[in-house]
Amino acid sequence: MPSISLLDILKYFLVLGTTGFGGPLAIIEKMRKELVLMKNWMTADEFKNYFGYSQIAPGPLAYQVAVYFSYFRKGIPGAIVASIGLIFPSFAFVLAFSVFYENFRDANFVRFALYGLNPVIVAIITKSGFNLSKNVFENEVFLYVLFFLSIGLTIFFKVPIIALILGSALVSLVFHILIKKKNNSFKTFSFELLALYYGALTFFVSLFNHIRDTSLSFYLKLAYVFMKIGALTYGSGFVIVGVLRQEIVENLNWLTQKEFLDGLAIGQITPGPVVITSTFIGYLTSGPIGAIIATVSIFLPGFIIIMIIAPYVNKLKDNFYVKFLIKGANASALGAILATAYFLSKDAIIDFVTLSIFIIALAILFFTKFKDIFLILISIFLGIGLKVIFGF
Repeated sequence: MPSISLLDILKYFLVLGTTGFGGPLAIIEKMRKELVLMKNWMTADEFKNYFGYSQIAPGPLAYQVAVYFSYFRKGIPGAIVASIGLIFPSFAFVLAFSVFYENFRDANFVRFALYGLNPVIVAIITKSGFNLSKNVFENEVFLYVLFFLSIGLTIFFKVPIIALILGSALVSLVFHILIKKKNNSFKTFSFELLALYYGALTFFVSLFNHIRDTSLSFYLKLAYVFMKIGALTYGSGFVIVGVLRQEIVENLNWLTQKEFLDGLAIGQITPGPVVITSTFIGYLTSGPIGAIIATVSIFLPGFIIIMIIAPYVNKLKDNFYVKFLIKGANASALGAILATAYFLSKDAIIDFVTLSIFIIALAILFFTKFKDIFLILISIFLGIGLKVIFGF
């Protein structure tokens, strides 16, 4: 295996951060092909391990794979260099688009482009949830229960997604401990588990409401909100997007749902991790400084946690307690992804045309290998064309 320098790592991840379109799984697959098959910087088994490790700590999956790889090759300096390389290009792109959006959001061509693009973004989020489900449920009925509970509690009762994820993790662990000790069925203690689930949700909701300190300066509050989300959200970047929507739109009213959806669309147009939408939110709420604070804050907790657990991560990934905590968290997180798609659809699917675009995009995503970025670009021109030519 060839030796690599910090400069090699920086150059590679700068290029990946500039060209990595299509969401977390697409970026991870691009890393696998390039680092394992083309550059021979790691073995297939190492890649599999890094992907497995990325299930343990919170934060975006593709970002974690990059940090683990670089840490095990060049230590903490390597992890820092990989983080900067992967995040900076997308940060710069989104910041530029955010400035453009702030000044031209009411221009016809921008509104028309978003008219065609937003239904496709909802379709991409929906497909992402189904893709991730393949690695989570493993035909386990209990995890499906947590999944559907998460959807229902998010949509109908507006329960905080973070509380759902943490509550589901706790209940999953208790459930599997009981199964292991009693060798019993789910029905035997379903009522006890539901009571525990309700108690856990109540505790976490009360905790988050209690520690939300409105006396903090806006910059500190911005950092707190994004660090909390980055530290407590497991799974795909689309899970973090769901938590962001709930916090930024519903709880804090910093952005409207339409503005948030537009920011998510901008995040999809640009390369890099999906959660780079945080840059857009930070900029719209408090300018360039807010963009920097939001971006750093959402990635920093995951980075710190990885640096703490990395020396022990190989043991942790097979640990009984960690395994079933994460299973419960991921099942609930998947529900949050689909609930987020539902909420965003209210502003994206507004007539028969946008409904048709959504259905066609979903069919293309499910039944073809058409790349997300090409679908996104086509939808932009389609939206402009439909509005200009037909006046929809």
